[in-house]
Amino acid sequence: MIQEKKIVLTQEETDYFISLLTMGTGIIPRSSHRAGIQTYIEKKIAEKNISVSEFKLNLQSDKNLFTEFINESTVNETYFFREEKQFALLKERYFPMWKAMFPSVPIKIWSAACSYGEEAYSLAVLAKVCGIKAFVTASDINSEVLDHCSKGVFWESSIRSVDGFSFKNLLLPYRTNEGKIIFPDEIKSCIQTRNINLAKIDSPLGDANLPKNQNIIFIRNVFIYFSQELRIRILNSIVDKCLAEGGILFVSMSEIAQFDSNMLPPSLEKVMDGNIFYFKKKQGR
Repeated sequence: MIQEKKIVLTQEETDYFISLLTMGTGIIPRSSHRAGIQTYIEKKIAEKNISVSEFKLNLQSDKNLFTEFINESTVNETYFFREEKQFALLKERYFPMWKAMFPSVPIKIWSAACSYGEEAYSLAVLAKVCGIKAFVTASDINSEVLDHCSKGVFWESSIRSVDGFSFKNLLLPYRTNEGKIIFPDEIKSCIQTRNINLAKIDSPLGDANLPKNQNIIFIRNVFIYFSQELRIRILNSIVDKCLAEGGILFVSMSEIAQFDSNMLPPSLEKVMDGNIFYFKKKQGR
């Protein structure tokens, strides 16, 4: 039996691969994240039985390999009705208001950086319960998680025992005896997956792929991985190109402090509703 050669990257080599990831995706990994990326690269080089230099060349010339590199290097942690207070705000305020004002008009929602799709399905299910039709665009840079999202099959581990738990009854119709949550075509048809690289959002190709005229945008737990300059670029592009007038934008509650007045586009205002912060696009902007 032939054993794989043990590969250990130097700090300089690891930095090189991290720089490729950042240039391609805008992601600046944290230390624990870097360790996982390094382990993946070392394993891949050993499997292929090639040198580090050869792997560098392959990564730059092989589009499929670079896509795999991105897929393996992104963080994909999420669950149903995460930060449930934001969903409670939609259920109690925004969705009833939409139904009263536009009873026959579908609401457009973008779940940006959707990961496996729990956020997108949470939005679609909540809209259905509130009696409104939703068109949800679920986007991510990771092609594997988008494939998972399109199938609409999840494990019950995507339901947490604290955060999001007050909405768990909405998922009961879709739970199986095997510990799965399987959504029917009625729900899956509300969700469209789309591969979007937020770091390229203001490029001509990136612009053509963006969902436009969205009434609600969720872009949560994403900005923490980007530089301040890229955060501003992404926020400006989303507000100018994607968010409808009067539309609202949610980021993670842990990210709110990053958004000071110097970062916000003129057309975006910060709103406080109880203990929930979100952003709203001004009318006529």
